Amino acid sequence: MRQQHYRFAHQVLMSAVLRDPSGWWAAAAAQGNAMLQQAWAAAGEGLGPEDRADGTALTLAPVYPAPGVEALLITLPPPQAPTECHYIALVRAAGQPPRYFVAERGIEGEGGAQRAYWAEWRFSPGGGIMRMRGADLPAISPEAFVAAAVASCGAAPPAPQAAPWQGSRPNTPAKVNRVGLFLGAGCFTLFLFVASIGGYLLYQEEGRGLHVPDTEVASVAIEPDKPFQIQFKWDGTGYAFNNVWLVVDEGTTSGANFKVGGNVSCSRGSRAEKVDASLTRYGAHNVERKSGAGFSAWLYLMDEYEHSSSRPIECSGVIAPTEGTWTKARIVVTQRQRPSDWFAQ
Repeated sequence: MRQQHYRFAHQVLMSAVLRDPSGWWAAAAAQGNAMLQQAWAAAGEGLGPEDRADGTALTLAPVYPAPGVEALLITLPPPQAPTECHYIALVRAAGQPPRYFVAERGIEGEGGAQRAYWAEWRFSPGGGIMRMRGADLPAISPEAFVAAAVASCGAAPPAPQAAPWQGSRPNTPAKVNRVGLFLGAGCFTLFLFVASIGGYLLYQEEGRGLHVPDTEVASVAIEPDKPFQIQFKWDGTGYAFNNVWLVVDEGTTSGANFKVGGNVSCSRGSRAEKVDASLTRYGAHNVERKSGAGFSAWLYLMDEYEHSSSRPIECSGVIAPTEGTWTKARIVVTQRQRPSDWFAQ
């Protein structure tokens, strides 16, 4: 997976659009191509040649897939690995704010058949950002992708109402078939069990965000402008997102905000990656405001999507506040795995 390709669709452009969907849409009418190139350049900052891709062929085009529905279709350089995207679509229906969809390359099917599926990045009920995975596309084409996104934006039809009971009410209760009752109860219990397992897997795959705080697998204290190193392993099954965080245990804001900047690299990656995080962006979690200007928070910095290996991963870098200060902070690594990552090759 090329980091620039991934970061463009799933981080840089996504974050810019979700911050102000209607504002981004309006600005794109006059300077859409320039905005795409700016986001592509930002996604490639600090990356080595093997993680970069040529973005000069990026295109943006308005499409009108259905009455009352508009879309902006972005075509990316052809993806070479799973999670890289074929297309991005902003879909605006019935006067609602635009929604952000991606068409991701999937894991190859039998005989090496190419697969792609749609997904949507959006705000979760708790205020964070989550990625909702959709179904496989019937064809890897702009038309199939936009049609799937438009269908997701459409309201589901109301469930049919049961007709009122027309018969007469019996004077005496009917006999109960206890065998049928027991069988029905058993089937219902089995259904509930299967539904609960399916619901849990769906939540882990789609409902839960990729970059959310979790159990710490490694932690090291950090000081502003001083190099840090942290080492950990992913030796489970399949792939996992190794999320790197700045956890500020004791910090002070400046003008109600706190920002950090710097560079971080990991041993299985290449060159240092520029990081830029703040309390007001989507990567801020567990923010607790304290007396005065004090606070504590988890700030997402970057991730390494890696296959299982006994070889340690070492991340290092230098970061420092650009707004506000901290007196106690740590670099923390957590690991996030979706059910589909278990089987990724």
